This record gives sequence, C-alpha cells and structure tokens, in this order.
Amino acid sequence: MARYMLFVFIFVITLGCAKPPPVVAPHAKPTAVPADPHQQAMGRDTDAMPEPLRAALQQFRDRFACNNISGCPSEKIILNFGWGARPYLQQIFEKAPEQAQYRSRSIRLIAELRDPAGRTFLRERLQDADPEIRAYAVFGLGLIDDRDMERLLPTIGRDDVSAWMAPVRLSTLWLARRWGDLTAERAFIQQMAMLAKQQMAVQGLVWGLTLCMRDDGPNCQAVLPLVARHPNFMVRRQVAKAMAVAPLPGFALGLVALTTETARSISEPAEQALRVLSGQDLHGSTEWRRWCEATQCQRAAEDAIQALHVDLTATKP
Repeated sequence: MARYMLFVFIFVITLGCAKPPPVVAPHAKPTAVPADPHQQAMGRDTDAMPEPLRAALQQFRDRFACNNISGCPSEKIILNFGWGARPYLQQIFEKAPEQAQYRSRSIRLIAELRDPAGRTFLRERLQDADPEIRAYAVFGLGLIDDRDMERLLPTIGRDDVSAWMAPVRLSTLWLARRWGDLTAERAFIQQMAMLAKQQMAVQGLVWGLTLCMRDDGPNCQAVLPLVARHPNFMVRRQVAKAMAVAPLPGFALGLVALTTETARSISEPAEQALRVLSGQDLHGSTEWRRWCEATQCQRAAEDAIQALHVDLTATKP
C-alpha cells in the first residue's frame, strides 16, 4: 500500500511540472516564413513597366531615334501595348519641354489608342497653344466618338484662319464628315487647295494628307496633283504615299517629278504608282520623263488641276 501511494504521489508531481501547450488566439495569423533573399533578388515586380515599353518610350523621346525626317519606329511598339501605354504617354506629355517634338506626338499616340479613359485628358488639350496638339485632341475625341464635341465643332479652330491653325480646322472637318456632315468634305478639299499654295503650311498639309489616307477620311484625289508641287520635303513625301494608294492619270506629271527626288522615301512610292498607271516596268526619272512625253501625261495633270479650280470656285446654286 505504501508503494502504491508513493507511485501516485510521484505521478501527480510530474504531471504538475509539465509545460502547458501554447495558447493560440482564435484569429492569429501563422508566423510568416522568412523570405529567401536569393528568390527576392531574382523576383520581378508585376506592377512594373514592361521593359520593351520602357525602351520604346525612351527612344520616343530621343530626337535622333524619333523625328519627322527619319520617322519613329518606337511608335508601333508603344501602340502594341494598347490602353496600358496611355498613362505613361500622359506622363511624358506633362513633363515634356514646350519645344519638344514628342510633346505633340504623344497626344497623337494617345488619340490612336482610342482609350475612353483618356477622354478628360484629351478634352483639356483642346485649349493648348500648340495647334498640332489641339488637332490631335479633336482627332482622338472623334475616334472614341465623344458626341459632346458636336456642339464645339463649329467654333474650334475657326477663330484663326491662318496656316498656323490649319491642323485644327482639318481635324474638325474630318470629324464633321465622319459624323455625316455632307458639306465637310468639300470644305476639307478647299482648305487643302488653299494650303498647297502656302510655303508655311507644312504641318497642316502633312496632317491633312494623313487624314486623306485613312479609310474614314475624305476623298482628296482631286487636290493631290496641286499639293505635289509644294516645295517642302515632308509634304512631297506624304503626297507621294497618298498618290500611290490609288493612282490616277491626273497624278502622272506630279509623280514623274517626284521620281527625281534623291530621297527613296519619295521616289520609290512615286515609281510604284507610275508602274501601276503605265503598266510598264520602267526605272529612273529619265525613263519616266520619256514615258510622260510619249503619253502626254502633262495634259492630264493640267486638266485635273483646272477641273479642281473650277469646282472649288463654282458658285452655289
């Protein structure tokens, strides 16, 4: 009996000395496992800007890699990122120096992205001092079908009829035509014919020709032979592209003149258009001049310009 009581006494003492299990709060979170520093070093921030977009935006701001003369290959890369590129383009615009070429170009890209979330930003650009920026803002608001613009179209850009404001006027006429104004196309062609005679109308003519080549743009075929006589390189390059889209006999003389250009960006589309017109595989300005003389292509061109002049000066019934 004594042994039994001793055993019970020892058992009770042992049980009392044992540590109780830890108490876990009902809502306590498990202790986080320390991060592996090697994994952290190799990890990627999912919210960071994609590296290809970062590189493209850097080139976009480089005046040697992106300009009006040699072109801007990075624009296509940026546009391929879709709506996700818009906030970065807005930041670029907001930080751009006033004279930076990419300032207005960034607005054009935002317009081409057609992101409805950019509506307010584009509306604010309608008051910008730069007519190109205002023109691209109108263009972008048209692409996202901002119908609030309809009441503004009669007044935007009409307070200044100078060549300086031509891009804005052309954008508003393009949009008015897009929305069904039957008089807008004739007004657009009149503007282009007027600008073709002004040496300082480069921005307006280049932008107008860009709109002409769009599927939703006006039919500018009648005015292209006149524009082809402009002395500016960028205008001639753009009109060569426009003529090559759907060559007409009235373009022939202007195209032959463009084959003499040393810049291949002008001469190549001009020769391509002439091959379509003539059905002949000729090369070089000398051969094309001979062809023009043999076919009297000058007469067709002069007739086309004269017909345009008569049409634009005709009085309304």
